[in-house]
Amino acid sequence: MSKIKDLQEVAEIISIAIAREQASIEYYKNAHRKATSESAKKTFSLLLEQERAHEAELRAQLHQIKAEIDLEHMK
Repeated sequence: MSKIKDLQEVAEIISIAIAREQASIEYYKNAHRKATSESAKKTFSLLLEQERAHEAELRAQLHQIKAEIDLEHMK
């Protein structure tokens, strides 16, 4: 497989992971809204922030891979 195809495959996988993180974010938002105790709200808030951090990291990785793909196209 060429380097570009390898990078494109990784980018696709990361895009799928981002979508899953977004689904988790929505899940924890809803759970937070429905929670009745402060401890549950706090837990869901923490989980929500972790998922947002995961999504941000994945987006940074995707940006880097797309830049690598662009560089490979210029060769």
